[in-house]
Amino acid sequence: MSAAGWYAAPQELHDLAFRYGLAVDSRDPAMLAAIFTRDGTLRGLGEGQARYTGMAGWERMIAEVSASFGQTMHNVFNQTFDRAEDGTVTGLTTGIASHLLPVAEGSATVPLLDFAMRYHNRYALEDGRWKFADRQLEVVWVERRQVAPFDPAMLGRELKGF
Repeated sequence: MSAAGWYAAPQELHDLAFRYGLAVDSRDPAMLAAIFTRDGTLRGLGEGQARYTGMAGWERMIAEVSASFGQTMHNVFNQTFDRAEDGTVTGLTTGIASHLLPVAEGSATVPLLDFAMRYHNRYALEDGRWKFADRQLEVVWVERRQVAPFDPAMLGRELKGF
């Protein structure tokens, strides 16, 4: 906790994490650009250099995600916020990001890669709106397993398809 204490964050700060997941999952670099400050950055935890920044960075990020994974689904769990004595607002967001990997030819299942994650966030007001100024991704662990693609026939009368 910061010296100034916990921060009762406005809903707008909470929404940023949800919109980030939606932007990545729907492959929308313009949505990413809208939730980061103009010079906002995304990097790995402890990395000095920004991995992505600005519209060119968000477009490159989405291209890399699209080339690596069939689909993704981000799930946001806990969010905490702190305000330092100098007014800086930081926070921690936890969640799981699921990534469908390429399917082996003839396979009835799909490899899934889950990241258990923490995002270490710094926020800033820009043009009257809260945005991410910096996001640092910490992957805590990964899980890999096989999953079945959904088929509407699975929703039979008694869900016997599951």
